[in-house]
Amino acid sequence: MEIHWVHPECVSAEERRVAEDRIRELARDRSDLIDVRIAAKSTLHHRHGGHEARLRCEARGKEIVAARTRPDMSLALDEVLDAFEREVWHMRHRREQEARERPASPPDLGVIDAVFVDKGYGFILTDRGERVYFHRNAVHGGLDFEQLTEGQRIGLNLEGGVEGPQATVVVPAPPDAPFS
Repeated sequence: MEIHWVHPECVSAEERRVAEDRIRELARDRSDLIDVRIAAKSTLHHRHGGHEARLRCEARGKEIVAARTRPDMSLALDEVLDAFEREVWHMRHRREQEARERPASPPDLGVIDAVFVDKGYGFILTDRGERVYFHRNAVHGGLDFEQLTEGQRIGLNLEGGVEGPQATVVVPAPPDAPFS
């Protein structure tokens, strides 16, 4: 994630540091916030005050915008960060709800049929009887491509390839997976 300032001279160095720390803390251990732009400027707005803070964030699949105009730039910046944090929380909460509502489809299951370590690929025999290709880069979840053995039980995600189905993800089989 990157943080950019527009008119940073309107905000003290300490206020910029505090704002950036709040944003980085919000993004810690997450990859959904991509690019943040904070604009600070003096305005001629007589009703709400003469300082505006505006924050625009490109997030995965969404743009978040918050703005506040107040008599004091510190107050405007603090309130815009509060509003931004609430919007990020709502975005993440909605995504978590959607993920919980989606039924978990179990991965396909199969066994390693052949591994060509020197060539970086192999084949899996699925429980449906299909023989599918997989590349070493598809191996995840703690499996080591060089240590795969024929007959080893695995879970996989299938996708159509140029020459037929291929495994895009190969992981250890769930512990309760039946052996067919």
